[in-house]
Amino acid sequence: MRYVAWCLCICAAVFFLPVITKAFDIQLTDKQIKEATDYGSKYKGKEIFNSDIIKSASFGEYPGGEGGLVMSKYVKLAVVCAMAGLRDKSLTPDDIKEITKSPTFNVVIRTFDDSIEDPEDVQITLIQGSNNILPLKNEFGMKYKDNRQSVIGVFQCEKVNPYASTTVEVKTWKSLKKYKINFSKIK
Repeated sequence: MRYVAWCLCICAAVFFLPVITKAFDIQLTDKQIKEATDYGSKYKGKEIFNSDIIKSASFGEYPGGEGGLVMSKYVKLAVVCAMAGLRDKSLTPDDIKEITKSPTFNVVIRTFDDSIEDPEDVQITLIQGSNNILPLKNEFGMKYKDNRQSVIGVFQCEKVNPYASTTVEVKTWKSLKKYKINFSKIK
């Protein structure tokens, strides 16, 4: 009887905890897709980086200095819509499908380290307890006039527990930075 009660408690935690705890969604509903595209369409270009939803997905001094942004599917849809709006364009259904069906999400890192010559010169690690999660790949993002360089870490959604306490560790030749992030605040 104790075994049955124990199993019921575990099952309840597995099935109902995600309903109680909010974290960024790996699969977006049609309603969330519309909400994200509408949200992004309210902004023109870089204005979106000062919005509440983007700020909640940011860490460190981002967007003004070192730090970064967790590009969940929702955040990516909103940002891409805002950037398309800058050119008076909108996302096509294929663009939306490409973002929402992707098995990955991005962590964008900005650093002032001017010795970065290759995206692999920056090691981005997501740390969840004893689980160190490395990206599938790193790629260059934007390079700025003041020597800030952005590097994008591409992570598999299935490797990350969106409910776990997470630290983003960023190593370059010159520095080691750690940032706490809370997935429950990210859409």
